Amino acid sequence: MQNLHNNLDIKNHNLEIIKTIKSGPVSEISICNFDNVKAILRIDYPCVGKINVDRENEIFILSQLKILDFSPEVLFSDLSYGILVWRYIEGIEFSLDEDSNKVFLKTLGTELKKIHEIDLPKSKKKYFSNDINFYRNLLNEAPENIILHRGFDLYDKLNNSDDYVFSHNDLNKTNLLWRDRLFFLDWEYSSFNNPFFDIASISNAYNLSKVDRAILWKAYTNNEYSALNDTNLREWMLFCHYLEYMWSLSLIQNGKIDKKILNLKKLEKKLKNII
Repeated sequence: MQNLHNNLDIKNHNLEIIKTIKSGPVSEISICNFDNVKAILRIDYPCVGKINVDRENEIFILSQLKILDFSPEVLFSDLSYGILVWRYIEGIEFSLDEDSNKVFLKTLGTELKKIHEIDLPKSKKKYFSNDINFYRNLLNEAPENIILHRGFDLYDKLNNSDDYVFSHNDLNKTNLLWRDRLFFLDWEYSSFNNPFFDIASISNAYNLSKVDRAILWKAYTNNEYSALNDTNLREWMLFCHYLEYMWSLSLIQNGKIDKKILNLKKLEKKLKNII
């Protein structure tokens, strides 16, 4: 990937790049000093504007979440240059083990419920279904792609109610930071969605067992326990894999990203084996 540090235009601020920690298909992320504050710098690649990522909405969401202390403080942004800087938070990427999984899952379920209860002004509400329609329209030139059709069909089956909540929509391990409490990172894909989607994403990320999923659900429902529809949840877990496929194809088509970088063949093999 290209190095974008030379493209920075941060006037009236002191910025020192310490090291790049991630260079993904859409952005480069570095640890830096920003006005003598340890921070994280994200610089977007040009393809971001072509894959339905709404950075203005992300900045607004981060401003709302800061009030609730769910995410790091934004220190600087310049969307014209694809630049976002936020305060560095010391913490760890949490991993489950026998001694900690119940406590962590209970905490995660409780905090996720708080996120899902966030409301936004009507003019600021984005819906996940619009993102799916974006992929559907963008990728409509692949009519013989059976995997893609299965993914869209599964979403149409699952998206059968208006029970939408404000959702993170990208809850993988790297976006959950633990430091005496949970911080949720990377809100660029957040929108109103079915509550099962975030729970399914977590279940996939941590390879949760049926028992673990029930613990997470009980905490999420604030111990007002109603039986988890685990069959429905597992269908959402499957859809998360299809969504990764849709996202990857959109990057290849609009972002001109090489298939090898996204490991598309491995994902296709996994989805082809699902009946």
